[in-house]
Amino acid sequence: MEDKKLTPQESMELIATMIQSTKHRIAVPDLRISVMWAVVTIVTAVAAWILLSTTHNPWFNFIWFAIPVIGIPANIILANSKRKKIASKTYLDQVSEGLWKCVGYIAMGLTIACFIAQQCGYPQAWLAMFYYAFIIVGMGATVSGLLLREGSYLFGGLFSVFAGFAIIICNLCQIPLLYSWVVPLYILCFLLMFIIPAFIISRKIKSAR
Repeated sequence: MEDKKLTPQESMELIATMIQSTKHRIAVPDLRISVMWAVVTIVTAVAAWILLSTTHNPWFNFIWFAIPVIGIPANIILANSKRKKIASKTYLDQVSEGLWKCVGYIAMGLTIACFIAQQCGYPQAWLAMFYYAFIIVGMGATVSGLLLREGSYLFGGLFSVFAGFAIIICNLCQIPLLYSWVVPLYILCFLLMFIIPAFIISRKIKSAR
């Protein structure tokens, strides 16, 4: 018995179905993970912004470590919950998962590099983590937008990438990177990259049912 060949129209419909299926799964378990990271990041940024602006005590910069301390265990719990709900993964699922794993590995490597630089007397190296959050995470959101054909992801990711390069330009031009505008921009980027797309995708899925 010969396998039936798919017509171009059937191939496109199959691809569209896979994308919609992946969107549905991402909107329920995967987006819970990305939203969790965004919420932890935003709350931590707000806390650091308020405490550093009011006390001017550099020790409050350690608050930023709340992001991995809270986020990593929560990520493991949500990821385990996801595996129990999903029996099989599509190719898009695997690419999306691999993409964010790479983003996470870069974060771990960069954290170690910044810590080593600080021990060598260069605490300003931690600024690289800001660049990472804007540019690398922004690129992750941009690629997710392309994979899922979701404009809100794409817009949020590109906005963050451009914001990151704007900060680098300001730093190179010796324009002060003040908490009064850098942290609000940081918070805005995470809202645009994760919170708003999660809301939009959830609404699209509910309206499609």
